[in-house]
Amino acid sequence: VGCVGVLLARAGQRLQVLNDQSFEHETQASTGGTTGSWLVTFGEGRCTSCSEVRDALELADEELRSAYTIPALVDRADSAGLWKRFGIREVPTTLFIGKGKMVRDTGQSKDASDFVNFVNNALEASTVGEKVPPEPSMIDKLLDMVRGIFGSGEL
Repeated sequence: VGCVGVLLARAGQRLQVLNDQSFEHETQASTGGTTGSWLVTFGEGRCTSCSEVRDALELADEELRSAYTIPALVDRADSAGLWKRFGIREVPTTLFIGKGKMVRDTGQSKDASDFVNFVNNALEASTVGEKVPPEPSMIDKLLDMVRGIFGSGEL
């Protein structure tokens, strides 16, 4: 799984851990083809507020799952592609994803009840939200590799 750091290192946790390889397969975010929704928090290993969000999600886990929403974590160390895809610029960032749409938590959610309320509001307003960005195509991935090798200059 790579370097997962403090954000994900917790014995017995039920929170789903996602990364560049597993995200689309597990969530089916861009197609909306999954049954249920996801509450995904993007964080990084040594971030104190990320750990606090993780703890809140663990407390809310059962209630979120009863609303057919799976809480999950994405660590920066093994998910650079997801950070780019979703435009993540600060941590922690939490997204509600369901039916091909996503709603960004504005940072107001601090504890378990806040996250449950955020999910309930997102579920009630199912037509609200941004379209989930598509997975990068193979051509996009190849271009990123070439840019990485030769720099970010124009080809």
